[in-house]
Amino acid sequence: MISSFDYIENYKEGQTTVKMSIRRPISVDPMEGINGDNFAREMEFLASMGVEQVIIDINSKGGNIKEGFSIFSAIKDFPGKTITKVVGIAASMAGMISQAGDERVIMDYGLFHTHGPQVPKGKKVERGLISMMQDSLKTILMSKANITEERAKELLTGENMFTATEALQMGFFDRVESSREALVLDATNSVDELYEMANEFLNTNINSMKKVLTFLSLDNAATEDAVLESVKGIQAKAEQVEELNNSLETEKAKVTELDASLETEKNTVTELTNEVAELKKAAAESLINEAVESGKLQKDSSAKWLEMATNDLENTKELLAGLGSGVGSTAADITNNLEPEKKDEDRKDWSYDDWQKKDADGLLNMKNENPEQFEELLNAWIEEA
Repeated sequence: MISSFDYIENYKEGQTTVKMSIRRPISVDPMEGINGDNFAREMEFLASMGVEQVIIDINSKGGNIKEGFSIFSAIKDFPGKTITKVVGIAASMAGMISQAGDERVIMDYGLFHTHGPQVPKGKKVERGLISMMQDSLKTILMSKANITEERAKELLTGENMFTATEALQMGFFDRVESSREALVLDATNSVDELYEMANEFLNTNINSMKKVLTFLSLDNAATEDAVLESVKGIQAKAEQVEELNNSLETEKAKVTELDASLETEKNTVTELTNEVAELKKAAAESLINEAVESGKLQKDSSAKWLEMATNDLENTKELLAGLGSGVGSTAADITNNLEPEKKDEDRKDWSYDDWQKKDADGLLNMKNENPEQFEELLNAWIEEA
């Protein structure tokens, strides 16, 4: 795996679209320019990592034909989609490389330049080799452009510079991308001057866009359309947030209204509960007072009867009605039965003598029903005697 890159700009593992750049001369020496073998290795790396699309930015004054062929072939051999994008000037061999992409794009200020094979000063090259190179360049120019063989030969003779619109019309590019910037590359400048002008413009604009791309979570290869879509997405989310906030405020108002209504209902229930309690108390008092006045109840037992009547008015009425019907129950019997637990509590400390004096029948029942307790009381009485 390659640990560092010379031409890949923004690769991250798992990324499907990656940007590469050719912004120096094409050269055998990688210290001086774009080396064909190194470029090809980086393209092969992207292919091995499953990258689906590579965008190659081009701003170069050209250079070594052999190295240029290696770069051209690497782009053509990439298994995914390739987009060659002229972002300045594509001169000489760089112009040929721009024709390798599956999609060829040129910025509206970009320039496309062609000429035939150049022999460096002080070097000799066989005429046959020059002719072979000429034919190869001609094949490249004719591969997608709408030109004849004769026109291709003309383009490899002398120096030929074309604007983005002209190059598009000739078929060298599939589309022109708008920059919306003020950069103008004048074809009357030299290739070297145009290359430097474009690089200065690109470096300035790329640096100014990095913060925007980072904020939008986009990589450096993002197109203008991708940036626009991301901004639209943020705008849509902002509108959704505003809509949700408005909806939340409406729901809050409803909750406040319901809380107020609930509090009102609670107060009403409390008032009704208090009113019912007062009515029950009044009815109980009336019932017990009437029973006392009629002689059914003794006044000293009326408090316990009042408590019972307040808790269960109907059953108390039935008990009091039975007192006057000759059933055999007396008010005293019933009153005693109202507090059985208290009665038992009072008797738990009784001695054998107490039982004999206060409740002989109860003592007899204890002997029959609870002989152990009876024997314990009897033994205690004998010991005391």
